[in-house]
Amino acid sequence: MNADQFRAMLELGRDGDGRTVLPVAHGAAERIFGGQILAQLVAAVTPERTVKSLHVAFPREGRPHDPLYLDLENTHDGRTLGVRRAVVYQDTQHIGERRVVATGTMLVDRADDGYNYQFNAVAHADPLAARLINFPVVPGETRLISDIGLDDASAVPAELAFWMRCGDFTDTSLARQVIAYVSDWPLIGTLLKAVPGTSQQDAHVRVQTGVVSHSIWFHQPFDVSEWLRVEIRGDRLAGGRGFGTGAAYTQGGSLVASFAQESVIRPFAK
Repeated sequence: MNADQFRAMLELGRDGDGRTVLPVAHGAAERIFGGQILAQLVAAVTPERTVKSLHVAFPREGRPHDPLYLDLENTHDGRTLGVRRAVVYQDTQHIGERRVVATGTMLVDRADDGYNYQFNAVAHADPLAARLINFPVVPGETRLISDIGLDDASAVPAELAFWMRCGDFTDTSLARQVIAYVSDWPLIGTLLKAVPGTSQQDAHVRVQTGVVSHSIWFHQPFDVSEWLRVEIRGDRLAGGRGFGTGAAYTQGGSLVASFAQESVIRPFAK
């Protein structure tokens, strides 16, 4: 996805009934990418507020060939903190029914002055020393820090680290949308690194995979046109369910975003 395609995906519209319509980024895909919905929910919040955290459940797959709609409720607005609740859905063949694709809760706020502490910082490194790699989900440049990427079927620890920067997004108002979009993608593939003879290329082919829920927390403003170090860890895979966590750091080592994901990861039934 390039920068123009990413911006077009965030241009929410209205239909003749006044419903908010979410553009579908990849109409020819088998299912709607969850990162698209995460980014669009961030974009749906008015500029006067900043999304502090986002927590989304995906009860079923979205169908790329059907229109996608958003109901957004302003649940609470305080002086600094507010809550938005969202339902993303598609129509069914039955009048009055709708097919819920995602439900979400967003905490919005206005930042306060206060303490500044971080448990640890990533050691300084040169992104240009890392290997250039093509991660199509990132609307910009990526460089692999890990020795092994996501397409190798060797059984290795479930971890991944890479640099990313999106030089076309000098407008920092899009930074949260970009990280929300990217964060949905690498966690399942990272967990599959630990499964012998399996890689992310086996997803939807030999292995049934899907995101169950995804949460992301933003800690401070950041700029995606500058280098960000993204670190992913597959924490647990058991009972057909996966759990992974991730973090994004500035080149200087400041933690700007954290995320976590629950997923379905299991062999297809024979």
